[in-house]
Amino acid sequence: MSRKLKQICRLLTLIVVGLANHLPVTFGQTAGEALKSLNELPNPERRLKLVEGAKKEGRLVFYGTLGVDASSPFLDLFRKSHPYISIDHYRTNEGGIYNRVLTEGKAGKHSVDVIESASLTANSLIDRGLVDAYHSPESVAIRKEFVDPNRLWHGYSYLPVALGYNRNHVKDNERPKSYDDLLLPLWKGGRLSLDTEDGDIFRTFVDTWGEARAVEYFRRLAKQEIQFRNGHTLQAQLVAAGEIAVAPWLYSHRLMMLAEKGAPVGLVFLDPVVSVPKILMLAKRAPHPFAAALFIDWALSSEGQNFVGMVIARSPARTNQPQKYMKLGEPKTVPMRPELFGSDFDRYNKLYREIFGLR
Repeated sequence: MSRKLKQICRLLTLIVVGLANHLPVTFGQTAGEALKSLNELPNPERRLKLVEGAKKEGRLVFYGTLGVDASSPFLDLFRKSHPYISIDHYRTNEGGIYNRVLTEGKAGKHSVDVIESASLTANSLIDRGLVDAYHSPESVAIRKEFVDPNRLWHGYSYLPVALGYNRNHVKDNERPKSYDDLLLPLWKGGRLSLDTEDGDIFRTFVDTWGEARAVEYFRRLAKQEIQFRNGHTLQAQLVAAGEIAVAPWLYSHRLMMLAEKGAPVGLVFLDPVVSVPKILMLAKRAPHPFAAALFIDWALSSEGQNFVGMVIARSPARTNQPQKYMKLGEPKTVPMRPELFGSDFDRYNKLYREIFGLR
């Protein structure tokens, strides 16, 4: 081999080695595969490895739907514990999250590390193969209903759904105590309100009660001359204003906030209590898997869950965790899990609209 050729080979070797030192850990691997070797390590050693890897990565890319007023301090709190990680945050609605992750995936541009969303978006991304399994050691302290058995998602907060009523228009002895109570003549004539987009509630009842029972109940409910509104926040405000007497599926934290401000609203948990989880997922091709794992662990830890419960007044998914409205953590809930939004969801959503004559 000539001297010149040897010099070229040596130079190419140096370039390849240099590039290899700057390639992401997941080069040739999915994010879950890159992290899998840590699963068998004792927690202290595992965390040390995560921190070492995250320091080399130096960055976290977070896509989420949580409002900026809540997500910015949430991410800032994580950054205080891990100042060596810079955070890029993209915030939009559910459709925007799905479209961006899907578009980037099709283009082979893998930017996002952690995805935060609701169940419908989570199911769509999982079905598209854009999410990877991650076994967080913090999951042992999370309510079982908010941990996917395959670890493709972890619920980090949830919104329990409750019946809201106006105290000036509903006497204490009139408060519904069961879903069957909503079928009483007392609630006919526009006193009862549902949301036009409660197909997800209907789907959850189908899963819990069985299709025959759920369809029969909702058909009976449809005879109550219901007021329909679009938006649970609007419904809660109308209950507070006395324009609606009762609305059975409202976000309970919203009712608590209204009551705290002096509005004449009360709430009742009816069995089963449905809940809406907010979910964290590891992107399958996350370029910063160690930082992503560190963040998910932190969000499920006592510190992250304390922020969820005490600062933004949501229900933390971690057991025995303090929260601003402790009453909201009492009932066991039936969450709207991502798998409920599979291929048959469109059929159930259409059936919900047909039952109530919604166009």
